[in-house]
Amino acid sequence: MAVSAITRVPFAMPNMPARPTYSMTDRDRRLLSYDALKVWLKPADGNVRRSGKALRVAGRKGYMGFASDDAIIVGNGMTGDAKPVIKFPGGTTTAPELPLHVQGFMLDPTKGYFFAAVIKWGAGVALTGTPYTFFAAGVDTSDIDVQFYMLNNALCLTHGNVAAQQTSSVGFAASGCYLVWASYDPATKTPMVGMNSVLPRSWSTANVLEPAGSGRQVAIGGKFNVAGVAGTQMFLGDMAEIFICDEQMVTADKDILRADLLADIASDYGADFTLA
Repeated sequence: MAVSAITRVPFAMPNMPARPTYSMTDRDRRLLSYDALKVWLKPADGNVRRSGKALRVAGRKGYMGFASDDAIIVGNGMTGDAKPVIKFPGGTTTAPELPLHVQGFMLDPTKGYFFAAVIKWGAGVALTGTPYTFFAAGVDTSDIDVQFYMLNNALCLTHGNVAAQQTSSVGFAASGCYLVWASYDPATKTPMVGMNSVLPRSWSTANVLEPAGSGRQVAIGGKFNVAGVAGTQMFLGDMAEIFICDEQMVTADKDILRADLLADIASDYGADFTLA
């Protein structure tokens, strides 16, 4: 058998889900065409593998999501439990159980980033007093950490040990479905966040966020503890899709690109939320 044929076998290689067989929608083709999109996790079409505590979700752009916390599972969610989702338990994992993270992918602080996730809050979410992480690059208390999270019904973004930039209340509700996003331009030190809209939310604080996240693995729905052996500030609810771009979508010349990308993401979720 030729070596080239070996790579085409349909069964799973060690520690890797089998290559899924599926027909691709026009929406998914458009998403794959975005050059800046480097991470796209979507638990569907046979790309999920569970082995004991280990959960692997093969990404559509090559990067894999991995977790070793058996409380992080794949099931059905969003409106009417109609879509496959990754379910997060909230709270803190127990060492050595790792949060969901993207193996081998790190932020480049010279280029900025864009992150988006399609979420559904759990019925027991605490809308005040408890932080829930959407994504993070770094560990608790690190001076080069990046974290995008919800606290007190506001969207919050922090870099390092600088106090977070924070919006006013965005109106989240328990069991509600949303498209949340965050982006940062290191050249102008400009952060943006949004929810169910291509336009950013206004900040209620005025803290300057410096470039951060260098050399840090990206975690999804949580962040690493200081020792890097457990997860903290876990998301509570479902994530249907996760997207990360390795460049900013903050500056005016990126407005159309950001709007198009968010519209393409939202086009599969008409029963869940409306993008403004």
